Amino acid sequence: MSEKIKAIVLTSTSGSSDFSNLQLKEENYPKIESDDQVIVRVKASGLNFAELMQRQGFYKPASKTPYTPGFEAAGVVEEIGTGVTDFQVNDRVIIYNGSGMWKEVICLSRSNLIKMPDGMSFEDGAALMVNYLTAYQILFRMVNIRQGDKVLIHMAAGGVGFAATQLCKTVKDVTVIGTASAAKHEAITQNGVAHCIDYTKEDYVQEVKKLFPLGIDVVLDPLNGENAIKGYELLKPFGRICHYGAASITSESRSFVNAFKAWWKCLSVTSLDIINQNKSVCGYHLGFLMNNPSCVDQMSTDISNLLEMYSKGLINIQHDSTFAYSKIAEAMKRMHSRQNVGKIILKPDSEIEKESPRNVEEVKVATEDKVEQTQSEQSQQGSQQGGEQKAEEVARSEIAEAHREPVQSESEQIEHETSKLNVNDDQAKSENVSIEQTGEKSLAEEAQVENA
Repeated sequence: MSEKIKAIVLTSTSGSSDFSNLQLKEENYPKIESDDQVIVRVKASGLNFAELMQRQGFYKPASKTPYTPGFEAAGVVEEIGTGVTDFQVNDRVIIYNGSGMWKEVICLSRSNLIKMPDGMSFEDGAALMVNYLTAYQILFRMVNIRQGDKVLIHMAAGGVGFAATQLCKTVKDVTVIGTASAAKHEAITQNGVAHCIDYTKEDYVQEVKKLFPLGIDVVLDPLNGENAIKGYELLKPFGRICHYGAASITSESRSFVNAFKAWWKCLSVTSLDIINQNKSVCGYHLGFLMNNPSCVDQMSTDISNLLEMYSKGLINIQHDSTFAYSKIAEAMKRMHSRQNVGKIILKPDSEIEKESPRNVEEVKVATEDKVEQTQSEQSQQGSQQGGEQKAEEVARSEIAEAHREPVQSESEQIEHETSKLNVNDDQAKSENVSIEQTGEKSLAEEAQVENA
């Protein structure tokens, strides 16, 4: 084919605030080069915290730039190699790899494809692999969750946190404690969290001790740094902690000083400490497992179990928002600032265009959600009065709009909705500046305390 395709390319590792090291570039349509390869047209891809770390250069194993990131996607088979017998053109599939999934069209080995169950959407297919496989293998292979366990899940509103909570509920009498900002407590409660802790205002260590003075059984730690020590100390004998990320090290703009400070505070125990305290410490890294031939059978078994759970309704994938490939910077900013509740989905711009005008309404809703969440965060930082004034202005504007004559033409209606989106975006940007300034002030105060 002479067709050109679009791909997101990471040109270098950097924490630049303009995200200029992520670029949308044209490539040639891929060619099948071996009998076991398959070409898939991507309908949806997943965004994960690991890709944020890749952009900044904190992720290991590190690929040499330039390359296309992306661990997971879902799409439709367009071509198959002569040696492929279990897939056909037009099959709906989930695909995964250590990188390269953020493209319009991908050529990869048949072993990296899984047939999607009937009724599964492409968005669900793109959200299953990393989040749910990570949660599944941590819970059932690493910490061996069992009946009656008390489990602390950090970032319970994130992709892995949401998945882990649902999987915990498949085991009898498991109690989940989840940390998240107050605005997300309703969502994580509905998902199965029994005790919600607002980490922005409360000391989660003290709150857990109030709930369970004798300690808890399991800690899922994607934060690392000093939180690794806190989590270990919350465990009672026979307790297990699993580290699977470093969110406390990664911020929107890379800072080696902050990263070093977080690394310095990481948990450090000896084998004698573990013997005396009767606790287990383990780590999990899906990126390494994907590239390890000895894990193929385990991965296949666990994915099959997850798909069976999905078909039985035991898994209900939570989607936060959808962004076009060309809006990758906005998607990453949303995850960096921990605004998302559930999975952030990326789609090729060509797929977004096919979904119009339905997608126009989806973007409108997503933008309004961002504004609402930003206002909530601003209120938590002590700017409630200003947020209320802005809300009143928006309300007065909407009331005035309601009394106007209806828009007659479709083009005028689209223009009208777009202008409202722009107003909301400007408002969100203004409020985000206020939040960032408040965050910088908090970091400065923290530094003063540490120096003292």
